[in-house]
Amino acid sequence: MDERKTADRRPGWPIRLRSWVRYGTGLRAKLIVLVLAIACLVVGALYWFSYSSMRTLIVSIYEQRARSVAAIISKSIQEKDYILYYSEELNADIDRLLERYESVIGITVIGVTARGFVSIASTDPSLVGSLATAEERDRLDALREVDVAPVKLRGASYLRAHDPIFSGPDLIGVVVVDMSLDEQAQAISHLSWRFGGASVLGCLLLGGFLYLAMRGIVTRPVGQLAGAMGAVARRKYDVEAKHPFPRLPGTRLKDEVAQLVDGFNLMTRVIHSHEQELMKLVVLDALTGAYTVDHLRAELERELCKTRRYKHPTSVLVVDIRGAETRPSQDQDSVLISTARFLVSNLRNVDVLFRVGPFRFASLLPETPPAGAAVAAGRLRIQVPDVTAQYSFSVALDVRVMGWGEEGAPAIDEVLKDIAGSDGAPREET
Repeated sequence: MDERKTADRRPGWPIRLRSWVRYGTGLRAKLIVLVLAIACLVVGALYWFSYSSMRTLIVSIYEQRARSVAAIISKSIQEKDYILYYSEELNADIDRLLERYESVIGITVIGVTARGFVSIASTDPSLVGSLATAEERDRLDALREVDVAPVKLRGASYLRAHDPIFSGPDLIGVVVVDMSLDEQAQAISHLSWRFGGASVLGCLLLGGFLYLAMRGIVTRPVGQLAGAMGAVARRKYDVEAKHPFPRLPGTRLKDEVAQLVDGFNLMTRVIHSHEQELMKLVVLDALTGAYTVDHLRAELERELCKTRRYKHPTSVLVVDIRGAETRPSQDQDSVLISTARFLVSNLRNVDVLFRVGPFRFASLLPETPPAGAAVAAGRLRIQVPDVTAQYSFSVALDVRVMGWGEEGAPAIDEVLKDIAGSDGAPREET
């Protein structure tokens, strides 16, 4: 039942993913993704604008070509006196024009007769003699200059140009020219590939330049600062965060990262100096910075007296480290320092930490009943992977609770003996 409740309390995958993205990836990875995203947006916007402009320009060029071809064909036909009367010679001229202009796939000559607009000659024999519909007649009547529009017929797309032929003010015919769009499509396809390749290259170059700039300004100094902070957390105060390059004396410092580096170096020196002074005043464990058993005796005696006299609750958390006993001394020191830092980070400011054994810590929780101490112990157990996940070897932290309330408290020696234990085995919570 308890395991099922614990499983139900586990965070869902969105929370785990967000936690991993925020804390499980380095600043360099975040910076690379951000820089590439910005580069893609910028280059993508430029690509879209340039491609749209060039595509519009190509389309306009081909439309102008269609107008020119239609005008040339109309002029050539108008120069013949037989334009609307001798269809055989007209067909011959149409064939010659088709050979001359490869992009032209169809020509139709429409004449104005008593019956209306009639196809006089065409590369499509089925159109010869056909009469224009009412809709087509209205459109042809309105023509005053070459009109070009894309059309699609039987799955094929092409440009169709209508060029009116006038005899004085009267419309006597219309030349319809159909031009293939294959060349235009090839030009646009070639253009899109070139633009696409240039965009990818531009994205990589822009992203690379941005990354190099951000790396020199942010990533490198912040990475050095994080490494120095980790060393200080392990109580190594001989480290110093470096600036990317020397600063000339007298230069006014406005860069926030440089201010952070200088502030960290000053803070490290101050902490080291203060800790050296504290070591002279109180007894601290030299490795972990936690208080020793002697100081625990004095603090615990004071809290137990409050429990006996004023019925104030007092509790103690005992944390045992398992798995580091057989490791080299360097690994043991690392585990002890990490555990001490973990406990200080996850307990209250008033909960004092003591090192009471080679691999054991105790935390005094004043004014805390056993039930409250059990809740604190539960929170610590949930966060234990923050310590154990740092090592390739097996490490475990066992947390047990000791507490006293209104019923009073035992003698100090009995409590210290219970904390120290004989074999270090964890005990059941009270």
